[in-house]
Amino acid sequence: MNPALTKFLTSQTPITKESTLWGILPLRIIFYLCSKQPPLQFVTSVCSVVFKADSVLVVRDAENHFHITPGGRRENKEAIEETLHREVLEETGWTLSKTFLLGFAHFHHLAPKPANYTYPHPDFLQIIYVAQADRYISEGKVPGEYELETYFRPIDEVRMLPLELSQLILLNEAVKLRQRME
Repeated sequence: MNPALTKFLTSQTPITKESTLWGILPLRIIFYLCSKQPPLQFVTSVCSVVFKADSVLVVRDAENHFHITPGGRRENKEAIEETLHREVLEETGWTLSKTFLLGFAHFHHLAPKPANYTYPHPDFLQIIYVAQADRYISEGKVPGEYELETYFRPIDEVRMLPLELSQLILLNEAVKLRQRME
């Protein structure tokens, strides 16, 4: 692992860990809470838990899984908050206001780098925010193959969805952060 990334990660406290499979690529993901932005050279994507009143934005994907962190890949030299606003708009149609840094996820590949693999390997980060939904712009949503639908649901109802444990933990931490920031 890169020494600068190792130094940053050892100064943080993880809140949960999971393993997943992205296509054929096994990954370990460790989630952290922090108020300090991670080193940008390792950040490849940005996402957010999005609130509207006492509801949370839920995304249903093509595999019929639910998650509460819309967002996506950072474009070349794009500022982090620009990525956040663009990606959430493209995936959900919602603009954001009042964004607060919640933490980040550290992704670590558990297999050798495949031939012709153009993404960071073996480590990369995703910054996680908490945001307030501002307004819906239907033409801002880009039709995609992955996100099938998005909708707001009351927080307690979202806790009952079949979410990954990490998503539930992020939801609980996002609710706490939102309360502190109001």
